[in-house]
Amino acid sequence: MSTVLLWSLLPVGILLTAITAFLLYIHLRYTAIVGRVFEEKPLFLPLRVTPTTDGEDVRFSTRDGLTLAGVYFKTTAARRLGVIVFSHEYLGDRWSALAYVGHLRALGFDLFSFDYRSHGKSDSEPSYKPLQWVTNHELHDLRGALTYLRSRPDHDPAGVGLFGVSRGGATALCVGGKDPSVWGVATDGAFPTQGTMIAYIMRWATIYVDSRTIWAKMPRCIFEFLGWAARKRSQVRLKCRFPNVERATARLAPRPLFMIHGEKDAYIGPKIAETLFDLAGEPKEMWLVPKAKHNRCREAAGQEYFDRITAFFLKSAPRITAKSALSGMSSGIDLEASAPTNPNYTSSPVAIHAVTVADNALSH
Repeated sequence: MSTVLLWSLLPVGILLTAITAFLLYIHLRYTAIVGRVFEEKPLFLPLRVTPTTDGEDVRFSTRDGLTLAGVYFKTTAARRLGVIVFSHEYLGDRWSALAYVGHLRALGFDLFSFDYRSHGKSDSEPSYKPLQWVTNHELHDLRGALTYLRSRPDHDPAGVGLFGVSRGGATALCVGGKDPSVWGVATDGAFPTQGTMIAYIMRWATIYVDSRTIWAKMPRCIFEFLGWAARKRSQVRLKCRFPNVERATARLAPRPLFMIHGEKDAYIGPKIAETLFDLAGEPKEMWLVPKAKHNRCREAAGQEYFDRITAFFLKSAPRITAKSALSGMSSGIDLEASAPTNPNYTSSPVAIHAVTVADNALSH
C-alpha cells in the first residue's frame, strides 16, 4: 500500500476513531441513566371491573410451563359471528374486558379474556417482574391463549380478532403481526417500546447532559443508539426481551387495524402513536379522541367509543357481510335489553342506533 494512499485514508481513520470514542462515551455516561428511567414503574391505577358468573372459567398453559387464568363468554345472540380476544393493560386483569368489549356479546361475538402472568389469578414468575413495556413473556402468554382457543371443540376456524389496551395493545400488535389466524386488531393506547424510549430521551436529555446546546443539535441516530444500549442493558437485568412493536405493526396488513388514542395522552404523546400507525399498511384507521388521557378514551368518548369498536369488528370479521350482520343483529337481539347491568360500566355500550352505525361501516 503506497504512502499516498495511507495518508489519504488517515482522515477516515481519525473520523471513525472519534465516532467510536464518542459512542463509547455516550454508552458509559448515559446508558445506565436511561436504563433506570426505563425500568421505573408508572404511577397509575388500572381499571377494576366486578367479576361476573356468566362466563366459563378456564385454565391453560404457556409454552414455558405457567398456568394462566381465563374466562370465555359465549355470545348472547342467536348465532356467532366471531371470537374476540381481549388483552388487558399492565396491572389490569381479565375482567376489564367487560368494560371495553362486553357489548360485542349481544352482537354475535364470543369473548375470551385472560390474566397475563403475574396478574390476577395467573401464575407468577419469580424471576420476572413485569413492567409497562411488552416483552417476550407477554407474547408467550397471548400465543398460549390463542393455542388454547384452537384446542376448544367450539373453536372458530375463521380465527380471532384482538382488542388490546396500552401494553396489551402492543402485545396484540406483536402477536397479530405474525399469527395468520388473527383477522383484525383494535387497540386503545398502544405504544412502541423503541419509539417511546427515543421520544422520552429526546425530551429529557437536556436534564442530564453537560451541554444543552450540543445535545439540541445531536442527530436522531445518537438517541437511537442510546435507546438500543439501554434496552440491551434492561433485558439482562429484567430477564426478558423487548420485541420490535414497529416491525410487527408493519407486518399486520392486509389484516385491518383500528388504533384508538387519547389526544391529551401525557404518557404516550399522540405523535408517538401516529408514527406507529404510519408504519401499518392498509386497511387501517386511527381515531384520536379529543380531551382523552392515557387509557381514558372510553370515558371521554362515551357512546361513540362503543359504536366505533362495534363498526370495526362487524366490518372486519371474515365471515360477515352487511346483510348477514344486520340480520343477526336485528333477529334475536334486544338492543335495549342488552345494555349491561355491571355497575362498573361508565355508559351503556349498546345503543339503538348501533345497527345504523354497523350498516354505514359495512357499506363502505
